[in-house]
Amino acid sequence: RMISDGQHTSLIHWSPEGKSFIVTDSATFARKVLPMYFKHSAFQSFVRQLNMYGFHKVNRPPRGQRGSENQTFEFKHSQFQRDREDLLDTIKRK
Repeated sequence: RMISDGQHTSLIHWSPEGKSFIVTDSATFARKVLPMYFKHSAFQSFVRQLNMYGFHKVNRPPRGQRGSENQTFEFKHSQFQRDREDLLDTIKRK
């Protein structure tokens, strides 16, 4: 719902093909969006949760962005796809 609700498309949105999602400006995303869905506002904790459910980071920050808080990240899971809520039950914690 965080991705599909359309409230925060400038910070989190589906990739054009709908097979991954993109978080832009990770610092602002952590501050404004994460507290709406989690008890924390730490981006690294969000990433750890994604990893526990089998999501993988599919991009690397451009050279000039390394170390910057406002990085863009893309995450993918083979069973997490736009408009395929029927697949969500197959995503299990490792």
